[in-house]
Amino acid sequence: MVNEKILVIRKSLGPYVGQFDLPGGRLEVSESLEEGLKREFNEETGFKVEELNNIGVCDFSVLWTLQDNSTEYVHHIAILYEVIIVSGKIGGSVVQFEGQDSNGYDWISINDVTPRNSSPLVQQAADWFRTKTFPVSRSSYDYRSLS
Repeated sequence: MVNEKILVIRKSLGPYVGQFDLPGGRLEVSESLEEGLKREFNEETGFKVEELNNIGVCDFSVLWTLQDNSTEYVHHIAILYEVIIVSGKIGGSVVQFEGQDSNGYDWISINDVTPRNSSPLVQQAADWFRTKTFPVSRSSYDYRSLS
C-alpha cells in the first residue's frame, strides 16, 4: 500500500472479470508460497518483489451467477502478504499470454474499494489496512446482483 492505495490487477478472466483483484494465483508443482507469489506478482503486474510479510489468512465464500444463469458457491482461502517492490515498469499494462487473467494494474485508494468494482479479496485487504485484522469466521459475498 502506498499513500492509502493498494496495487490491484484488472481481471480479464474468471469470476471477477472487469473488477479489481489482488495479484496471485495457484502454485505450480513444487513451488513454495514465496516463489509462487513472486512469480504471480511479476506475471500480473510486471513488478518484482523482494520482501514478503505475511499479514494473515482470510476465508470467504462467494455466490455468483454463471453464464447459463445457474448459481454457484465457491470457497476461497487466501494467504495475504505485504510486499516490497524492487523493480518494474511504471504503467498499467502487462505481458499477455494464454491463461493471463490480468489486464493490467492500478493503484486504488482503499476508500474507493466497493463490492461493485472489487473482488472480495480486495475488500478484505482494504478492511485489513483499516483495522489490521481479518475476520476469524468465514465471510460471505453475494455477487448475483452484480452480474
